[in-house]
Amino acid sequence: MRSAFGLSLLELVVVLAVLGILLALGTGYLNSDRTAVNQAAQSLAAQVTRARLEAIRRNEFVGLALRTNGAGGYAVFLDTDRDGVQDAGETILQTVTFGQGDWARVRLSGLQQNNTAVSSATLVFDTRGVPQNFAILTITLSNRAETYTKTVQISEQGRATIP
Repeated sequence: MRSAFGLSLLELVVVLAVLGILLALGTGYLNSDRTAVNQAAQSLAAQVTRARLEAIRRNEFVGLALRTNGAGGYAVFLDTDRDGVQDAGETILQTVTFGQGDWARVRLSGLQQNNTAVSSATLVFDTRGVPQNFAILTITLSNRAETYTKTVQISEQGRATIP
């Protein structure tokens, strides 16, 4: 029997069931862990570019120090003594620590330099924006459960890409 709106009860139930299934399938793509990891990867790639541009703008050596201890993180710093290492007393332009604050759902789960696992790495740009003594770096970010990962690759020229 048709209702005044042109839909039977059975048709309405079928439409609601289909919408429920679509909603259930779509929630995996709207997962906040996935979003957080993707945003962290994009932010890290942007910080590599920032380090290069800061080196050129300030006419100083600028570095990006990555570490995997704890949940991991990175710091953009001025390498005033030009030794390629983040030393105490050098100006830190930005620090990001994964596992807390805005990045509570993210961890730096892997770091490879020339396909060899390392616990820390530093990328330093000279005053022309050219990386100093640097090799290919692959950074793996993941959610806390490590069910979703995203990699950021930094080339020998200091360019970051997210494959």
